[in-house]
Amino acid sequence: MNTQLVFSVDLNRCIDCKTCEMACNDHYGLMGVHRRNVFTYETETDDQRLHISISCNHCINPVCVYVCPENNFQKRADGIVVHEPSRCKACKRCMEACPFHAPKLNPKTNRVDKCNFCVDRIDQGLRPVCVENCTTGALSMMVMDTNEIQSNSFKSADIPLVGYTKPSVNIIKKQQGHTFFREG
Repeated sequence: MNTQLVFSVDLNRCIDCKTCEMACNDHYGLMGVHRRNVFTYETETDDQRLHISISCNHCINPVCVYVCPENNFQKRADGIVVHEPSRCKACKRCMEACPFHAPKLNPKTNRVDKCNFCVDRIDQGLRPVCVENCTTGALSMMVMDTNEIQSNSFKSADIPLVGYTKPSVNIIKKQQGHTFFREG
């Protein structure tokens, strides 16, 4: 059984506070670029606003690993895709290839930067900074069997490469609210 670490995003809990974005930027001293972004979109079926926190999805088949001419991306045994920026020549191939726009050019270093799942913290037995600081518990991490990871969470986004890259993210869909009336 092959397993890997994945981010889990609960659409029922995310309130668009952007604490995950700010915690990541603060921890890594980022300015002018975000490794994690909270997006808001409205559903067509029930006019509902949903918020989703997204970063690198540490895909099962990461296209960034294959297109980097400097071999700066590596997929670890635990599924985390790490980037070694010291050899990055900012060719931007990874940025153009990633269907989720996870690799971004850091204006301060002029090199590509992306979420690394806080590997330094993971290796110490800690949770990623974004997960630890999520005030509502909407963002978490979990270990999943790679055969159970479903790419269908992104099918409605009409991203053609999703079937190929197989993003490793667990999205808990928004549930309809219920109103209960007390009799009497």
